[in-house]
This record gives sequence, C-alpha cells and structure tokens, in this order.
Amino acid sequence: MTYEETFATITRLADDLARRGFTKLPAERELAERLNVSRSSIRRALAELEEKGVVHRKRGRTGGAYLTAAESAPDTTFSDEVDPAEGRRVERPLGTVVGVPQMLRSQGFESGTRLLSASYEHPTAEEREYFGLGPDDLIAAIVRIRFADGDSLSLESFRVSATRFPQLLERSLIGSLYELLVEHYGVRPATADEQIRVVSASPRVAAALAVEVGTPLLKVNRNSYDGFGAPVEMSVDYFRADRTVLHVPAQPGNGQEPGAHRLQHRLDTAAYAQRGIAADA
Repeated sequence: MTYEETFATITRLADDLARRGFTKLPAERELAERLNVSRSSIRRALAELEEKGVVHRKRGRTGGAYLTAAESAPDTTFSDEVDPAEGRRVERPLGTVVGVPQMLRSQGFESGTRLLSASYEHPTAEEREYFGLGPDDLIAAIVRIRFADGDSLSLESFRVSATRFPQLLERSLIGSLYELLVEHYGVRPATADEQIRVVSASPRVAAALAVEVGTPLLKVNRNSYDGFGAPVEMSVDYFRADRTVLHVPAQPGNGQEPGAHRLQHRLDTAAYAQRGIAADA
C-alpha cells in the first residue's frame, strides 16, 4: 500500500468513526497491523491529519489520536432513515459467491486481515458427512478477523477438507482464501447455501471484533460448492451489523438467484404439508 493509499484509508476511518460517535483512532501499532504498513507511515499520516484539524494527538497514558468532531451539512433529503450518526457500511451481496477482499475493493475499501489461528483438527460428525471424510481425515481450520479501512468488519471461521486441500495451512493465509484455492488447487466456489440470523456478540466474539458484549451481529453459516456440486467449505462468519448492509438482487418473473430453487422447494414443501394438516382437521 502506498503512502497516499494509507493516508486516504485513515482519513476515511477517522470520518467513519467520528460519525458513529467514537472519539479516538486505534493505536499506531494496531493501525499498522490492520493495514499491513509501517508505523512510520501511520505516524506521517496522523501528523498530516493533525495539520488538517481532523485529529489532535496527546502523549502519555491516555494519549493517542483523538478525533475532531466531523463537520457535515444536515441531511434534509430524508432519502435514508438510518441514523445520520452511523458510518459508511459495506454492502454484502446475497446470491453471489465472492471473497471479502474482492467485495471490499469493489466498494472502495482497503481490506486487512489478522490471522487468529490455523490448525488441523478432527472433523465433527456433520463435517465428516458433508465432506465425505474417513475416520483418519482432518479438517484445515482457519480463524481470521477481517478489516475494512482499518476497522473490524467480521470474524470468520473457515473450514475445508485437508485431504482435498493438502498443505493449505503452509501457504499465506492473509489474502483471499477463495483466490488461494483457485491458484493452488484449481477449485473455485461457484454456489453457496447460506443461513443468516441476527445474534448478540458473545464475550469471545466481542473481544475479537473489539466491540461491546451484546453488540448486534449478522451470523452467516455458509456451505459452498464447486461447479460440479462437490462441497468446498463449511464456514461461519460474524459481521458487525453496524458496518454491514445485506444486498439482495431482485429479478422479474421467475428469475432466481443461486440456491433459490432450494429455498422455494422448502417453502413449497412446507405449504403442501400445511394444506394437508388443514384438510385433515
């Protein structure tokens, strides 16, 4: 990342945090790690922001880069009923299979990753059935935090068959795992089944995402498949609800997104069963 890109990213982060009521930027070391740049670049960017009046820096135990109140014209259009104090959100498309880095780049965010753990584990009974694993096969399990413009976006648990993807954990796990699977194994996730629900952040998840316990999150359980229908991954993601918008494409007529036929089949089955119960009553 060039210095210009670093400065632009921290500028967006400062504005976003100020709009959401935060008073301080993360520490220099934290920003450097999230953006994968040197601390000298962070210091230079903070000094320039201080000159522009965006932040003011303090030294000592309570020091850091404190945010000056973001100045913005009042919204009189009523085009959005979201609280104007909320910051810029990431659109997560439904019905498409895309990695987080690609999704963020397409929306003008800088992506970052922190690897929390990478290990080979014995599969659960559900995973053995899903991946078709034997008693001696292992799962490659990867847990990471994803950042958008230096602020936490999601916590992801990514699990695949270590038999199908040997030596996966010996490779770089900082970038897109989907792109890694394509480059080294010739496997591209083509479709996915997802279940999305709103949950409250547990103490462990809250600590990882640096949010308060009980913060609303979008929990996404995802099973993805390659072009031949073979299972690729079994993952669980926790997206911050205050930073994420779900985007659902709509099509006229009978157009369906990938996986919609499965949902429609379930709905049709449930409706049929309900009619049967009513007829027997």
